[in-house]
Amino acid sequence: MKTNIRWAIALLMGATIFRAQTILFLPEVQMFGGAAPDGWFGPWLSDTIIGFAVPVMLYLFWTRRSVAVWGGLVAYNAVGAFDYSQGLITQMISPMPVEMASAMTVYLGIGLFMAAQLVALGLLFRSDVIAEFKGWG
Repeated sequence: MKTNIRWAIALLMGATIFRAQTILFLPEVQMFGGAAPDGWFGPWLSDTIIGFAVPVMLYLFWTRRSVAVWGGLVAYNAVGAFDYSQGLITQMISPMPVEMASAMTVYLGIGLFMAAQLVALGLLFRSDVIAEFKGWG
């Protein structure tokens, strides 16, 4: 795997670390007395979990080579992208209050990070990347 591809995957995955901050938003859902619709509880909880997993996934990406690790990275990025799509759907169904963020900010932010996760996922399917994780590279 080329060094620039390695760095691209790491940076694209690393950029999603910001989703861990959603742990701070959890008290803002209506069921806890906040202003955000309860529909945001699920996306924010999964964002928190996926965000805290970023360092673990990056560690595995940089230090381990096996088909199982490659599969874990693929699954992690696929689940992460799917989770972002759920955030977009949640914004459509239960919009975040404008006091927290404008609709444009929510759509743009989630969309950009979803794109980063999808590009990382796509790069993991390059033949040279697969070969390295299989031990052929």
